[in-house]
Amino acid sequence: MAIVVFSIIVPSCLFVKAPEQKSDVQNVALSPQPEIEMSDELVRTRAGDMIALMPKGWVFLDTKSDASADIVAIAVNPEYTLSMVVSSIPAAESSREQIQAEGLLGLARVAYQKHVRKSAGTSKLVGTYRIAELGARRFGVYDFSASGGALRTRSAVCTSSLGNSYEVSLVPLSVSGKDVPNSAEQERIFRSILATVQY
Repeated sequence: MAIVVFSIIVPSCLFVKAPEQKSDVQNVALSPQPEIEMSDELVRTRAGDMIALMPKGWVFLDTKSDASADIVAIAVNPEYTLSMVVSSIPAAESSREQIQAEGLLGLARVAYQKHVRKSAGTSKLVGTYRIAELGARRFGVYDFSASGGALRTRSAVCTSSLGNSYEVSLVPLSVSGKDVPNSAEQERIFRSILATVQY
């Protein structure tokens, strides 16, 4: 388990600023109901202002000693090929203007830049930033890869009623030696997780 936690949250600490990427924005309406069976175990933020469910059969990892302060929870599937990572996005002074000007898209850009810094610039945006709508709930959504596109992390950001910002990510893992679920299955899982998010 320590290897899994390490591979998810302890990348290089070098700071590299990636060039700003201009991209078209897509709005996507998603089903407000999960497409797979979900667990009844709650992922809850420390402030209690956002909750989510993880897929049935997934288990929480103990991240108290290894995780950064931003990590709320990490859950993995039984095969250790996918993980669900819920984290907070600190409100840095430098990012407030971008978030105020662009809303969820600005928040998505701020979250992505955090991944770029933590990966020493190896993380690359895949596709475009988008707005996902599930009923009345809205998310800024983007995909990125630190492996040249071989493994794609899917991320969604939101802001709670208390003004706190969070990111929910589906991260493929290559630590078990087993095949990662195909892209269509990962999309189904990611959409199902988002369908359970309440903020």
